[in-house]
Amino acid sequence: MSDVTRALILDFIAYKLLQKGHNWTELDINGCRLDAADGVTVVNGSSSVHGVSLAWNPGVVAGTVVKQTLREAGDEFELRYRRAFSNLTSQLYITPDTAYQSFQQVVSELFRDGVNWGRIIAFFSFGGALSVESVDKEMAGLVQNITTWMTLYFSQHLEPWIHENGGWTAFVDLYGNNAAAESRRQQEKCGRWLLTGITLAGVLLLGSYLCRK
Repeated sequence: MSDVTRALILDFIAYKLLQKGHNWTELDINGCRLDAADGVTVVNGSSSVHGVSLAWNPGVVAGTVVKQTLREAGDEFELRYRRAFSNLTSQLYITPDTAYQSFQQVVSELFRDGVNWGRIIAFFSFGGALSVESVDKEMAGLVQNITTWMTLYFSQHLEPWIHENGGWTAFVDLYGNNAAAESRRQQEKCGRWLLTGITLAGVLLLGSYLCRK
């Protein structure tokens, strides 16, 4: 299990919980404090970073930069598909007894046709939404399980692809400096931005369109 993978997942989950008003910075998950909110201000669902340098070496991307880029890409994914994504987890009717099966089914569908960066972003967004839904429905204990399931799946199925496709350096190259948001703004200017009624699987698979191979 990669320490990098675990750190990215914990950071993303903590960030998504914070956006929804759930302060998990004083709790432990698997012995790791969820202090990802340090230096982050969330206002109306948007984040800003204070006192954090986003400079990075092309050879070795700083963990802070990867975390921030992943947060921005996740926010953009959810913004683009907000109407469908808002009901994503509620469609699954999550309970402590069904959560793992639901997680497996969605993730298997998401990567059924292969891996790309867009689907990896969707994977993180799904895990974040599932965690928020669990806390909202007074099943906060599931968050620990969700982070474990995500970490194991990521380590076994996604890390090899990432290593073969330029590592996290390639991810920052593609999505750094809020590149996905800029792409959306350009599309909106051209009048090509429209999304209506899509299914749960469709929302997740839309992540493929965010991928720039």
